[in-house]
Amino acid sequence: MTNPGQRFRENPWPVVLTLAGISLVIFIVMNPWWIVSSTTPTGGDMGAHVFGPAYLRDQLLPEGRILGWSNDWFAGFPAFYFYFPLPSLIIVLLDLVMPYGVAFKLVTVMGLLATPPAAYYLARSMRLGKHVSLIAAGAGVVFAFFESYSIYGGNVASTLAGEFSYSWSFALSLLYLGLLIRTVRDDRRYLKWAALALAATALCHVLTTIVVIFASLFVLPWRKGFWRTLAIWAWGFAIAAFWALPLLARIRFSSDMSWTPLSRWEEIFPVEIWLLLPLAIPGVIWISRRTSRAAPLLAATILPVLYFPLPHVMPELFPTVFGGERWKLWNGRLLPYWYFGVAFFAAVGAGAAIIWLSRRLPSRISSYWPRALIALITVVACALVIDSTEFPRWVWVPVAAAGVLLLAATFAWPSNLPTRSFLTGTMVSIVVLGALSGVTFVDGWAKWNYEGYESKEAWPEYEALMAELDTLPEGRVHWEANSELNQYGTPMSPMLIPYWTNGSHPSMEGLFFESSLTTPFHFINSSEMSEKPSNPIPGLTYHTGEMDRGLKHLELFGVDYYVSFTPEATERADAIPEMTKVATTEPFTIYQLPHSDLVEVASYQPSVYEVPEHGLMDSLTGSDTVTGSEGEELPSFFDMALEWYEDVDNLDRLVVADGPADWPRIESIDQRPTTAIEAPSDAVSDITVENHRISFTTSAVGMPHLIKVSYFPNWRAEGAEGPWRATPSLMMVVPTSENVVLEFQDTWAETGGKVATGLALGALIGIGVWSVRRRDA
Repeated sequence: MTNPGQRFRENPWPVVLTLAGISLVIFIVMNPWWIVSSTTPTGGDMGAHVFGPAYLRDQLLPEGRILGWSNDWFAGFPAFYFYFPLPSLIIVLLDLVMPYGVAFKLVTVMGLLATPPAAYYLARSMRLGKHVSLIAAGAGVVFAFFESYSIYGGNVASTLAGEFSYSWSFALSLLYLGLLIRTVRDDRRYLKWAALALAATALCHVLTTIVVIFASLFVLPWRKGFWRTLAIWAWGFAIAAFWALPLLARIRFSSDMSWTPLSRWEEIFPVEIWLLLPLAIPGVIWISRRTSRAAPLLAATILPVLYFPLPHVMPELFPTVFGGERWKLWNGRLLPYWYFGVAFFAAVGAGAAIIWLSRRLPSRISSYWPRALIALITVVACALVIDSTEFPRWVWVPVAAAGVLLLAATFAWPSNLPTRSFLTGTMVSIVVLGALSGVTFVDGWAKWNYEGYESKEAWPEYEALMAELDTLPEGRVHWEANSELNQYGTPMSPMLIPYWTNGSHPSMEGLFFESSLTTPFHFINSSEMSEKPSNPIPGLTYHTGEMDRGLKHLELFGVDYYVSFTPEATERADAIPEMTKVATTEPFTIYQLPHSDLVEVASYQPSVYEVPEHGLMDSLTGSDTVTGSEGEELPSFFDMALEWYEDVDNLDRLVVADGPADWPRIESIDQRPTTAIEAPSDAVSDITVENHRISFTTSAVGMPHLIKVSYFPNWRAEGAEGPWRATPSLMMVVPTSENVVLEFQDTWAETGGKVATGLALGALIGIGVWSVRRRDA
């Protein structure tokens, strides 16, 4: 008697076609006719994500880099150090054979399409039957169409908001859990694939990786579980080490967006969850009595619920790590595993009911009923899709043809069919159609995103602005933030200024908020230069519309142009003599700001504030706490810099995180020295700021020089001491020769990570070749 796995290998097509059909439902709702158009995708964060893969393709990969530096956002930021490279690499790969816009859009939906097959594989790894596993795959569609949230990750709405890396990682994490279970319980030959899946999960998102590592703990007590799991973790980390090791080494140099934790229980129990729980609870009981293999997914499902209230009920827990009410690990990001888990176990409960019912009915059923069911499903599916999706008229030709062919094919069936297969098909259809019936807005959102910038009614205005900026001399651009910019595709549409101008005009605001130390200070600037700013980081002091303050801050960052959008901001700018109007492209006005070199000799003697940031590892060990001369705890360098930034009349009295021994050490900004530095106004010349190289010539050798590029420890100076971090987030050097060069270089973290990845992939390939030869021998 053959087992289910053997039967599947003998005839995989029913399962393959069913899974393809389940994923096809998601694809259809995502407006595939727009996905295959070559327009530039937009909408939410997605409209700014366009920059990342293009920069990887055009700048980083030609230099043999995946991680590097970009000057295009936030006065410079480390590219892909704190964001996830795998989806972008796939986009670049697909771009070799198709237009960039199509490649980008296809990758954004791939994670969603992979979730049902990944759920099926996970169910099969739990030793669930094929029929129950197919229903569990349908739960992937239910989860995808959850519309109670639009940012936490994994569902269609979150993906359209720009979280497509999360949806990739989510699907891969389910695959990893399935491979982990099989490695420990079935065959160690799965170990290498589990390690690869874990690495891919991490290279798409770190939060999903945290969840599945936690879930992996529940296989450690199993026989052979401990050592095989440790081997998977070690090998998986080594494969991803080229990115993961620099991430861990540099995480303290990222910015904290201070997300406020969720507190409403409606987030845990939205309406979809209440509908699913009556099936999910019996499903958990049924599967738990059959096998312990469900333990990892159960742990991943319950973790978000256990973690959800902790920031509020236990704010004293590790306060130095989590900052009291603002924990680093935002509880909303874990909730997708709760939502999916409930949907999965509800599907398992439905599958158990199908098994129970099939045992009490005849073993075979007349094929008349499946034919009638297919006809009914076709009609209902078309009605639901018509109601929720804007199909072009031509789409109905292939849809109608496919429906006729499907119905005609059923007449080739034998007169009697297995009852369990019929019931399973019916339940899968009910699950998928039920999920489809709940679609309300995501199809319209998908159309908005995938029809692209070029299809927006206001595209000519946006295009004219980019063309006008491209004619101006190179320089950094600060633009007025306003939610009404969404008419161009997304409120973040001006973030693509460097994309449309080929990098000649960097935007002061970009998407990867956590990646640059400049981010918090930029949002202060944005508030000062805007009428209705977003002010996204809580806890900062904002001065909305105070352009006089904003101009001083923009000068500090070497900004050359300001773009107003609202009539109010334009009127304010017109009243400031220092702002020179250079172009108008309605409704935008472009102003030239007072010239500010990107490298300048400091006006006053800098002082040194030797207090580090509150990094995660430092917080755990307590080494980030520094006390002053009177025993009081001193604020971090960042907190000091925020206080320093408020004093706009003394921005030239710079404070650095380190420096020569003869520079004065201070414990508060009130102790800053007032010693002026006199240098010729033309001391610095030949300034060149490139993505991985900064060079200049100076006659003020031995004097401190401010470099208006965001600080990061990978910068190395030749012909100067430093660089050191200078307030608020910039760099300072002391030249030892007239010609100074700074280069963005690999450190031990990058080199060690590449070596580890190379060895791990070499081992993976070597074992694969050995296995093939052994099998052929």
